[in-house]
Amino acid sequence: MKICIISNSHLTSDVRLYHKLAQSLAQKAETYVLSGKGMINKESNPFQIIVDAESPNKILPALYRECLRLKPDIVIPVEPLTVPVALLLRRRLGCRVVWDIHEFFAHAHSERYQVPLRYFMRFAYLMYQRVLARRVDGIIAVNQGILHQLLSGKISPKKHIVLPNYPVAGVWENSQDVPHGLSDLCKMRFDLIYIGGISKDRGILQLLKAATLLKKDYPLLRILIVGKFANEGIQREFNNSVSNYNLNRTIFYQEWIPADKVGLLLQRSRFGIWFFNPSNWRMRQGPSLKVLEYLAAGLPVISIKTSLMQGLIHHNELGALSPSFRARDIAQTIIKMLRLSDEEYAAMSARCVDISQTRFVWESLEPALFGLIDRLS
Repeated sequence: MKICIISNSHLTSDVRLYHKLAQSLAQKAETYVLSGKGMINKESNPFQIIVDAESPNKILPALYRECLRLKPDIVIPVEPLTVPVALLLRRRLGCRVVWDIHEFFAHAHSERYQVPLRYFMRFAYLMYQRVLARRVDGIIAVNQGILHQLLSGKISPKKHIVLPNYPVAGVWENSQDVPHGLSDLCKMRFDLIYIGGISKDRGILQLLKAATLLKKDYPLLRILIVGKFANEGIQREFNNSVSNYNLNRTIFYQEWIPADKVGLLLQRSRFGIWFFNPSNWRMRQGPSLKVLEYLAAGLPVISIKTSLMQGLIHHNELGALSPSFRARDIAQTIIKMLRLSDEEYAAMSARCVDISQTRFVWESLEPALFGLIDRLS
């Protein structure tokens, strides 16, 4: 059996696509991850293929042609734009189509527009997704909310499953070799680390303001930020704030790094941070993958208080939650964690590792994934 996972925007080394779906499916089938960028691996299963597309507009036809050559039994598209490609392949090859959807695409797309156009674009995009959802053979959703939104509650356990973005077991075990680009950072220790997209709604400006408040009592505080900026505007604002607030010795920035090297930086940090604007409906619907990766690395989490984070972090004593998105409240919450004794920190870190290994691990989801693939094949 052959399975092709196709994407027009993700890297072939994407954590969800390669390190989870592809690595798991490779146990049952010859599995390929196809995209327009990323790593190439033609030697071992799962394989990684870069399609030859001269421009972003030509990547969809290139994905179609490469899949025609491979003749898969199952195609797994991961964006709304790649689903029609998979449906055309089904018409041509008779393969099955399973949509892996791990984003509230309609809400994310509509955020580019101003009110009231935002609401119209959200509705139109959601209707488009629902048309696609009715035509595929199966759906894998990252949470129950996405599944209900797509299917209006008409969920079939045989065709639709939820696979949360849990970390892979032992995800940090192979990250001992230090790349040259990380050698300086790996000589340091950090109090706080943030990994992920960098934007206003992800609290980057609140974090910088909080850092100015913390500097008075913690002049040696070090905060590491790893990720990509949402746009050039937020990058300029970030750089200006670091300079204006005199945070050059407090804030350290690192661009995107390979998924299997993230552990190198987590192992050198004490707390993981995940700040988000709670008024953003999309962000409060599920815990970030990075939150679960912090826990897997034994890092207590400092985040924003919502019902979801209250149940995960506060209830299980895995960190602390700021009562609001304001910089002053965030700073006070960070201070609370920085004041933990060594014994209190060690106990909290142990709880983080334990809950990650027993409740939030990708391998526990594989039976549901294999069951869906078996039913369709």
